[in-house]
Parts: sequence; structure tokens; C-alpha cells
Amino acid sequence: MPPEELWRLIKEAFQEPSRSPIWPVDVDEVEPVELMEGAMVQATYKLGPLKARPSYSITRFEPGRSFSYESNPSHPLQGGATVVVEPREAMASALRWYGSYRPRLHPMAPGALLFVRLYFLRTFFAGLEEKLRVYEQIFGGEERQAVSQPR
Repeated sequence: MPPEELWRLIKEAFQEPSRSPIWPVDVDEVEPVELMEGAMVQATYKLGPLKARPSYSITRFEPGRSFSYESNPSHPLQGGATVVVEPREAMASALRWYGSYRPRLHPMAPGALLFVRLYFLRTFFAGLEEKLRVYEQIFGGEERQAVSQPR
């Protein structure tokens, strides 16, 4: 998939997540937001009937290429991630999503860390990768992009 198309899909996933063909809304729902430096991303993480609503601030934005975000002070974990669309040969691209989180002095920190490590990372990124694969099979190209998970 050309990098411009992958970037459009990522941007669209944040602007209109309920209409996004690639966003795993069964695991993570985000409030519609325009990607730009200083914007706040409000997420709803889902685990069966349980829901958590952390927020993040976009700290860096490079249109068409990447953005970084950090957890807000009310989040039980401190940290963030960077999302990068990398051009590859022959009109292909790769999606890299990497970052790290550490527990804060917060009563929910141990549970949040377990949730992220044992459930969310695996489920969210597997869902995103599968939806990207299906999108690509339906809408063109034989190239595949890789999805890298945060550590």
C-alpha cells in the first residue's frame, strides 16, 4: 500500500473512528479528533463490560509521516508512543507504532500495566494488523505492511 494511503487511513481512524475500515473499535474507541500537535486523544479501552477512558496529548506531528503522543497526568501509566508510516520500495509502506509506559504512583497503575501488557497490546495490534490486511486485499495491492508493537 502506498504510504499516502496508509497515512490517510491512520488519520481517518482518529477523525472518524466509527467509520474507519482499519480501527479495532471492539477493543479501543477514540473520540473523533484532528491529528495535530497539542490535540487531546480520548480513548475508551474495552475488556468485556469493563471500560477505561484514558486521555493522551499529541506532542509531535509531522503531516503525512508521523505523530507522537503521551499519557496525560490522570493516566495511571506514564509514557507514550510514536506512530510512523515508513515508505518502502515499489509503492509499499510499513506502519511502526512503538513506545513505552511505566507505572505512576496511582492506585490503578498495577491493573493498568497488566491490562496493557497481557491484553491490550496483543488484541489491539492483532486487530489493527488484520483489518489492514483485509483492507489491502479488498482495495488493492499485493504488498503488505508490517505493524510493529510498542515494547
